[in-house]
Amino acid sequence: MAIGITGVDVTLDETAGLQNLTATPDPVGDADDNDILVSSLPLSFSDRLTALGAGTATDAALSGYTGAGGDTGSDAFTVTDGATITDISFVDSAGAPLDGAVSGLFTLDGTSILLYTDTENNNIVLGRAGSATGAIVFAAYIEETGSPVSGGKIWTVEYQPLKHPDATNPDDSLNLLDKVFVGTSQDLEFSLANAPSGQNLFLMFTTEDPATETVNGVVRITDPTIIATGKDPANQSTGVNINTGDTINTSQAGGPTTFGTNSQMITEQEGIRYSFVTGARQDVTIPNLDQNEADVEANIDFTDVVNANKASFDVVQLQSGKSAVVKISAFSTAVESGTTFIDGYANDSLVEITSVRVINISTGLVIENSDGPEDDSTITISFDADGVATITGVKAGYRIEYTTTEDHNRVLVENGAAVDARGNTHADFDIGGFTLLQTAVTTAEIGSKIIFDDDGPALAFGNLIGTGSVLPQTGFWSHSAGADGLDANGLDISLLNNQFTLVRPDNTTTTGTGTLVEQSPSPDGNGAYQFAGTLTGDFDNNAGTTDTSVDYTLTAFANGSYVLDLVQGFSSTVVLSTADGSLSAGGPDPVRTLLIPKTNDPTIPSASEEVVFFSAKALASTSDILTGIGLGASDPTEAQLQTNPLPSYIDPRAMNVSTSGIGVANNVLQGDNLVAIGATDESFVINPETLLTGMKVFIDNSVAGYNTATEDLYYRIYYEDGSTSDLIEVNTLTPEPRGQVSFLIEQEGSLLIDAVQLTMGRGDIKIPVIQFIQETESLASDIQLTFNATVTDRDGDSASSTFDANLFANDLVGAFDYTLVGTGGEADAFNVDLSFDENLYQVTGFDADANLRDTLVLNGDQTAGVQINNNGTDSIVTVTETGGQVTTITLVGVALVTSDIVIGSA
Repeated sequence: MAIGITGVDVTLDETAGLQNLTATPDPVGDADDNDILVSSLPLSFSDRLTALGAGTATDAALSGYTGAGGDTGSDAFTVTDGATITDISFVDSAGAPLDGAVSGLFTLDGTSILLYTDTENNNIVLGRAGSATGAIVFAAYIEETGSPVSGGKIWTVEYQPLKHPDATNPDDSLNLLDKVFVGTSQDLEFSLANAPSGQNLFLMFTTEDPATETVNGVVRITDPTIIATGKDPANQSTGVNINTGDTINTSQAGGPTTFGTNSQMITEQEGIRYSFVTGARQDVTIPNLDQNEADVEANIDFTDVVNANKASFDVVQLQSGKSAVVKISAFSTAVESGTTFIDGYANDSLVEITSVRVINISTGLVIENSDGPEDDSTITISFDADGVATITGVKAGYRIEYTTTEDHNRVLVENGAAVDARGNTHADFDIGGFTLLQTAVTTAEIGSKIIFDDDGPALAFGNLIGTGSVLPQTGFWSHSAGADGLDANGLDISLLNNQFTLVRPDNTTTTGTGTLVEQSPSPDGNGAYQFAGTLTGDFDNNAGTTDTSVDYTLTAFANGSYVLDLVQGFSSTVVLSTADGSLSAGGPDPVRTLLIPKTNDPTIPSASEEVVFFSAKALASTSDILTGIGLGASDPTEAQLQTNPLPSYIDPRAMNVSTSGIGVANNVLQGDNLVAIGATDESFVINPETLLTGMKVFIDNSVAGYNTATEDLYYRIYYEDGSTSDLIEVNTLTPEPRGQVSFLIEQEGSLLIDAVQLTMGRGDIKIPVIQFIQETESLASDIQLTFNATVTDRDGDSASSTFDANLFANDLVGAFDYTLVGTGGEADAFNVDLSFDENLYQVTGFDADANLRDTLVLNGDQTAGVQINNNGTDSIVTVTETGGQVTTITLVGVALVTSDIVIGSA
């Protein structure tokens, strides 16, 4: 009998869903898996696991299974040489049932998994955590194939994931190499052909064509061999004649060879002892044993005993019309070879016999069973306190099969009738064939074909595209903990290199520093992972000011969204200076336009900030001056003001705008010597294109500076809604470098400054520079944040995802208030803040194809009405806000659908 390993694996992948050639043809590491539905397990396997309290299985696999239609798996091993198999089981390398063998595998918490062959169905091996009563972690089952059995498929099932040691490979494999073997057993039938005749001290016989080996020049039989003697043989090695004790003899009587003792048949209280050994000397084993050799105790030469727990023998040549009493006693003995063999009978240990079956040889049917329903009223089976079995009513042609609680290697079969028994129930008998049941075990290593593939976590964060909004802005993420579950750290997120990038309006960049620290608890009771940090940088785009810091939080929710929340928001200050400007073409004129920054193209309108200066009559009314300023951000241009004739409120003297001085008619702003403002006092209006929060005016000392006690300089603010401030005298000065001084004009309340009028009532000053200040709760520069997120499972496998949060500043020039730029081919969530006054957005890089669709997130108004217009090449989203403002979002080159839009934070 031989076992052939086919090379077919049974690979169970812990990853959720089926992994096999059909379900996952790519990559190769998944295509070679053999996952099958747990519901497909054979009933004998699943029912036994249920009875064992195994719980709910997570994964199953079948050897060679590909998932193709009609596929029923493939044999993992075959049995050849035409052997009649009596049992196939999971065993250790020695052929014994697995009983707590260390598998070398561990549970996720580090508990060693031990292997046990199931005591009720040895086609099942169980992997238990820590002990024989530990939780079942996995199990394997042999599905025998062929009739008669010619091989077997192997099924595996897993109840909890294993600890895979390779943290660099989320698909690494474990197996049971050299831990699990498949064993095939067959009943050993022994041959008495050519046994010596006559009365003998012993007979030593084995199977036909036994395997042998030569040891120290002696040929020994490696297969089991049986030694038979009478019940109480003579101790021949002491010099006594064998006839002084019980002898063993054989008889053929025209049929198979049978055993008797002394006067041939086994009479009352006589018996035969059978010993199971291996390593017997071939030259003194039947058919090589002759009658003379069979009378010498020293020829009982063997090297080891063979343990068994089941055997059978045939009762033959019974006296006609009678029945017999058969008594069976099982023993365990040490290796006592040669001249110590007979002496060894005295110290044998009884082994309890637990069951007996009586089989009618002619029909093959069990007719009496101590443990079963079969019950022949003419036969009784009983056991004494030592486990010795007695069977009455035995007739010729009956086979008696017995089983012991523990292994035994010797048995005494006696005629159990009393010496003085009378009648037809105490017949003499011979013993025919003797068989060791399920004793010839052939093993083959199969554990290397029982494979468990790891499952790793998965993680994917999309990018967040937004603004400097103080409202939480939303992105999206997904993750899978895998079969192993996440370790105690769960989700980790860090700010890459603890740095971020600021992109200034002129597209130059600078770097800021940042932190991000996980908070506690994280995750919280709702499964949200919480992080908080600080960003420090030049947020006001002013190198002359100290870098400022803002706090932010990053929260990843269990529902697959995450939010970036700027706690304070960005207070940005944009400062433009007349020193950085250049005049438009024309002049000298009462009206001049300064372009900031300088430009080689003085054409109006310009990409630069347009600041219109015009000479004003000091006594002109505010309503007239407002006519030249315009209401709000829409300003009259130089061409519209420089008319002929000039508007009545414009002084015809030329406006001088230069770093040498900003004034009327020259570079000095002059007043008369009277305290009150008069018609001869000089005045001019500064009207920038952008609405301001402040304006800073510098005065140098070239004309003796500005003396607040003897000179009077006034200003008036024109606000975006057409209202004005009072006429305010400048009495507070701030020292500046190079002997200059300055004063600050600031907004009052929430209205922004549209323009400022300066009037010199008394004295004269030189104004070299005016700065225009725009403070907003938004970004002055784009912010580019890059985060790295990581999850790690309980056996060390990790998955990472790098994602961006790009926050765009308000466009100071151009057709849109904000332009949000995504990354093609990556998941982006574009956030629009409906609470802003700015209401024109452009979105580029929005993916909207079959493989990837980005998301438009509307924050700040939960009940806003949304309409999508896809009539052109761009998608136009019109949002009618609750307060009436209409925000328009242009998505370039996209046909948006309703499901692309998500309502975000309130």
